[in-house]
Amino acid sequence: MESIEIILKKDSEGNDIQLNMMSLSASKSLREILDALIKIVEFEKDLNLKIGLEKGSAVQKLISDEAGHLGIVYNKILDASKGEATRENLYVNQLNVIYRNFKKFTDYGIYYNHDSKKEDIKPLFQRKFKNTRSRANIDNNFNVKFFKGILDLNGGKKPNFHITVNDLSYTIQCSKLEAKKVNSFLYQEINISAWIKEKKHNIEYNFCDIYAGDSEQYFDELKPFFKDLKNKKGTEPFHFISQKLESYYKQKNYAGAKKFIRIFINSFSLPTYLRTILVVSKAFKEDEYLKESLLEVEKLLSTKIGKVY
Repeated sequence: MESIEIILKKDSEGNDIQLNMMSLSASKSLREILDALIKIVEFEKDLNLKIGLEKGSAVQKLISDEAGHLGIVYNKILDASKGEATRENLYVNQLNVIYRNFKKFTDYGIYYNHDSKKEDIKPLFQRKFKNTRSRANIDNNFNVKFFKGILDLNGGKKPNFHITVNDLSYTIQCSKLEAKKVNSFLYQEINISAWIKEKKHNIEYNFCDIYAGDSEQYFDELKPFFKDLKNKKGTEPFHFISQKLESYYKQKNYAGAKKFIRIFINSFSLPTYLRTILVVSKAFKEDEYLKESLLEVEKLLSTKIGKVY
């Protein structure tokens, strides 16, 4: 079980906080902090979160017994503290409620308890959290297209191959190794995915993955997922990605998980996408089958936000 716990120890006059005898100011602060936690839980309705109160003490908690769920909350607190462009205003507003009430106590603590560790996160609450401007929507240039067609050309000075779909030919840029990988399907129908890169005068497609044999089933499964992901707003992408990846892990379908993760290993992938994958996949970080893919996700995320762990 993971938790974020808030401990109120001494009021503004230095008196120990006792639930059976508190000042009006301390009582109001206790209630406002609890209300802020409740609003975060209501906002994250798709996560398994609960509110906890420690009997006989002024300790309030956010609790989750679902691996990775509280990690998502912690990372959003971290984003708000750092002023990341991806921070969410609901978090900013509720964290400011907590910050404002902390100033009414001479002694308090806030900790993130996870992986048998008690991490002091009080330094994140040393200054006011800033809202994002209402106009700001983060540009999302992460686009994937799924092709079912005939591979009819492969080669050239710059490695690429052509795939024909409904009499339209598409050029897919790739590496030499990837060109060799698809070459065995020359003049056959293949299922592939490709990342889209919009240029000034045209669109460039870069090879992502191929779906053949045992993996062919994932083509029809992943195609609608990524179409729907593009239309998700606010916190919806976090929940959408985590639910899909968790379903693979619960079914022990690690081949499906690897195919799913592969699509996000792209320079246009949003930090929130990558972070969600790492949080949900924490238990598989050293898994022989998945660790290479997860390391790629971690390296990519570090290029965007700095050190990940």
